[in-house]
Amino acid sequence: MKKLKKTQTLTKITCENCHKEYFVPFVADGHRKYYCDECLREMHKKRKEGKIKKVFDPKNEKYMYDFVCDICGEFRHAFYAPKRENGKIWCKECESQKKLEERKKARKNVILASSPEAMNSILKKKEEEDE
Repeated sequence: MKKLKKTQTLTKITCENCHKEYFVPFVADGHRKYYCDECLREMHKKRKEGKIKKVFDPKNEKYMYDFVCDICGEFRHAFYAPKRENGKIWCKECESQKKLEERKKARKNVILASSPEAMNSILKKKEEEDE
């Protein structure tokens, strides 16, 4: 039996959002609004911002969470429930980055000195920097 060749139809459209010309793999009828891949991705991301969707994953037999991190702006599909703080949704990576920055700020306030004279000179330098 002879295999039929699959032909792919490409239709030239103009994106409604960015007005770039783009080719789609279907026949466009011209009665709808069409968007390029980049604009579609942005639209889907904006639609999901601020929302956490709990989805059951039958493959792993666990619940997963779909959300967009408000700090890094990335779409996440994770097994952990994201942290909400002041109405913002945080992914684990951004949360750990924030904790690391807080630790670094706390460490800057620690002064190690071997003698009282060294301590006094360090405090004087710090006062001069603050002024």
